[in-house]
Amino acid sequence: MTEKRGTRSVAAKATAAVPGERAVTRRRLAPEDREHEIVQRAVAFFASNGFSASTRDLAKELDITQPLLYRYFPNKEALIDRVYEEVFVRRWNPEWEEWLADRSLTLKERLCRYLKDYGRFVLRSEWVRIFIYAGLSRGGINQKYLARLRERHFMVIASELRREYGIPEPRDELELEDELDLVWAMHSSVFYIGVRKWIYELPTPKSLDRVIDLRVEAFLRGVPAVLSEQRRAR
Repeated sequence: MTEKRGTRSVAAKATAAVPGERAVTRRRLAPEDREHEIVQRAVAFFASNGFSASTRDLAKELDITQPLLYRYFPNKEALIDRVYEEVFVRRWNPEWEEWLADRSLTLKERLCRYLKDYGRFVLRSEWVRIFIYAGLSRGGINQKYLARLRERHFMVIASELRREYGIPEPRDELELEDELDLVWAMHSSVFYIGVRKWIYELPTPKSLDRVIDLRVEAFLRGVPAVLSEQRRAR
């Protein structure tokens, strides 16, 4: 009887140890999987806490040691660069440029199609919050992103606007900036919906598509007329 109880006791201890062993096994990720987990959790972490939060706190959130975190990212700047890549570059849709330049559609159709898809790209809590936090403490992130947006989207929209509505070409840099500012104002109104929701915690429109249709219509009814009148009067 003693021997059987001893056997059962050993077996029970072995069985009790299994959950812990399984938990350890779950934590043993392949390097690429571990890096992916760190990046995804870092995106959520910085979106909630801002970029002033420490890597020590991030490691604690991930339930890993700080030295392990630094095996994948040698410093905080490297991790932030990777977060920028994940949020603002990897999710960028290369078809946007093609849609904006597709002259088989009217400019109104192109803008509506583009902005509805772009809106779904930016109107997420993590995207809006990271962009706002970056503007407060990591201006380089915003500057890189907005420079890309200006060259790939705003310049194309301004050019297509002139072509479709017969607007005279800008004479100088100042007139070009006038165009781009008007494009930017319309474009940023989509992003501002996210600011209202996730920064101000205010109600937002129920239908994104309907709002975009209205804003594109208002933009095209007003901006071409203003620019044409301004340039023909020069």
